[in-house]
Parts: sequence; structure tokens; C-alpha cells
Amino acid sequence: MGPRHSFWGVLGPAEAARFGAGTRASRGGINPSAGAAESESQAKVRELIVILGEANRIAGRCTQIFSRVREDCGLTGIETLTLIAIAHAPTPPTVPQIGRSLGHPRQVIQRAVRVLEDEGLVQPLPNPGHKRAALLAATAKGRALGQTVDAQAAEVIAGIAEGLDLDLGMLGAMSEGLLALRDRIDEHISDKND
Repeated sequence: MGPRHSFWGVLGPAEAARFGAGTRASRGGINPSAGAAESESQAKVRELIVILGEANRIAGRCTQIFSRVREDCGLTGIETLTLIAIAHAPTPPTVPQIGRSLGHPRQVIQRAVRVLEDEGLVQPLPNPGHKRAALLAATAKGRALGQTVDAQAAEVIAGIAEGLDLDLGMLGAMSEGLLALRDRIDEHISDKND
């Protein structure tokens, strides 16, 4: 497999030769030898390409490593994710709110909610603010399953963290950066839809 230097091939093979194999730059990161020819704006774009590409790759790997957790609870990935979103919500959310939060279409979340309702894991509540969009709350059975899923996922994450050579400050900065990036992506989507 060649160098992973772009997000879905945004940078072509010619770019890989410029950076050399096996370096951070070969994955699309800032090339310190590129000199002043690259503006800060261009460098940010290149770094974001790397971050988004790696986030995409990490998402695929997360699907793999958390498959046992999903199999154990008997739900699909989106059903599990929806249950956890409902169980962890500070106030009962609606289907559209869950969809926006998770980055999935409302219809996908609605199908998952139907299954969760049929399994007795979530229940609709009246929504005084909207006639058709019910609020959703986890039942006792749903909260219990959510806690089991959380515990199993925490074990998987602990195994990953065990050999990770990043201090707490670096992890905090990464978390803040990813949240800021997600917020900016949400703004971008909102601007496009307006």
C-alpha cells in the first residue's frame, strides 16, 4: 500500500513523491521543506485534509473494534449509537436532534428509534414544543443496556489507551480541536442548506 497522503485522493500520486514515503508529510501533513511558497492558509488546508482523512480511517476502525459490543447487545451500529445518544442526553431529544448530533439523516435515526421502541428500550414522550416530533427517553431496560454497552466500550478504549504515548494535555487539546472542527463543519453544512 502506498503512502496515505490525502483524504479520498485529493492529492495525487505526484504529491507523494514530493514528500517521500513514510513521513508525516507523506500523509499530507505540512512539509517543512516546502518553504515560504506555501501560505498559512494552504498549510491549514493540508493539515485538515490529513485530519479528516485520518478521522475517516479511524471511524472505519472503530466500527471494527466495537463490533463485539454491538453483537453482544443484539443491535445494529446505528441502533446502538441512537440508544446511547438518547440515554446520555441531558433532556429527552427528538429524532431530528439526534440526527443532527450524530451526523445522520433523520430517516436513518427514525428507523433505529422504531426498532428501539419495539424492543422496549426507548419510549416516546409528548413534546409540548412540537406536535409531530416526540421527545425520546430511554426506558429502564434501555438505560441498563446502555450502561452495559458503555462498560464494554470503556474496556476496549482502555486497551487502546494502555500503550498510547500521549499525555492528558495532548489528548485534551485533540478533543477540543476535534469539537471545534465538528462545530465548523456543522456551520458549513448549515450555511449550504440556508
